[in-house]
Amino acid sequence: MILFILIILIIVLIAVVLYYYAFRYEPVNFGLSKVNIFLRDAEKNKIKEKGKDNHAVKDNSKPVLTFLHLSDFHLRKNSKGKKLFKFVRNLSKLNVDFIFITGDLTENDKNIEYLIKMLLPLKAKYGKYAVFGVHDHYSKALVEFIKNMFKRKRRYKRENDVTYMAKRLKDIGIEVLRNESRRINTGSYDMGDIEIIGLDDPIINKIDIAKAFSHISTIIDNRPELPEKSDYKNIYKNIFRLKEEKIHKINNRGKLRIALMHTPDNDSIINLARKKVDIIFSGHTHGGQVRLPLVGAIVSGCKIKTKFASGLFYFKKFVLYVTRGLGEGKYSQFRFYCQPEASLVRIYKIDE
Repeated sequence: MILFILIILIIVLIAVVLYYYAFRYEPVNFGLSKVNIFLRDAEKNKIKEKGKDNHAVKDNSKPVLTFLHLSDFHLRKNSKGKKLFKFVRNLSKLNVDFIFITGDLTENDKNIEYLIKMLLPLKAKYGKYAVFGVHDHYSKALVEFIKNMFKRKRRYKRENDVTYMAKRLKDIGIEVLRNESRRINTGSYDMGDIEIIGLDDPIINKIDIAKAFSHISTIIDNRPELPEKSDYKNIYKNIFRLKEEKIHKINNRGKLRIALMHTPDNDSIINLARKKVDIIFSGHTHGGQVRLPLVGAIVSGCKIKTKFASGLFYFKKFVLYVTRGLGEGKYSQFRFYCQPEASLVRIYKIDE
């Protein structure tokens, strides 16, 4: 009898510890991840000496560009929201060239002004850009959230005022790109023009890649945006082929092409690769939200493999960075072995 009671007490203790960790500790365990991306000019040939790491960052080396990547605030005025508010405002101490925010900023209109106040101190030398996610467009009801776990919905009943949110963000210097693009000349001899393509969320059919590229692209590509089913498997394998060498050869001479997209959707990524995008920044997955040691993410929450649910990936034609983000949905306020993050991304040019 004593042994049985002891076992019950141990089980209860473990349950309490797991609950505290997953619901109370990890969701507010905010961190700043440092991510290095290595690029080589389009005209440079690959030179690699056996046994030598040609792109190790030296202590005195300087990046040619720095980005602050933020995503998935799901900002609310609860105790977690107040801690997130303080963490994000403290990021104003960073000196970066660009700030990229990849969606799910808040889940309903009543928190827009709180969001604006949180983001107001953030500074960037060349610009601050954002794209919207599904929670920016819609405020999900609980029943919709549950149904969505079994069958993906493309539309929800309660629409948010994204036009007003975009206006308020613009008031503080953050430009929302809804299937739009911008070209920025930083004046850097090392980098050339920066093309930023901001895409609305593919998971709710808001994305329009042709429109987004209409003002910057000189590429003539008459292929349909979605490949035929018979070709899809081969196209997927070709696009999502990981490279051994962790250096990306820039696709377009004299410019760096960057895409911002909330959901790292397979089909959209394939189409962006066809448009010769160099780097794709996205969020949405929350890193899987629940990860297991040696296993990684259990789910990705979208049409991408779980092994790509968070992190930096060098594919044959582009680089993908998926952040774990900083928040969780209002009906799933937990994380396990999946620290919320902001990301300081540093771009290095490899000349050899």
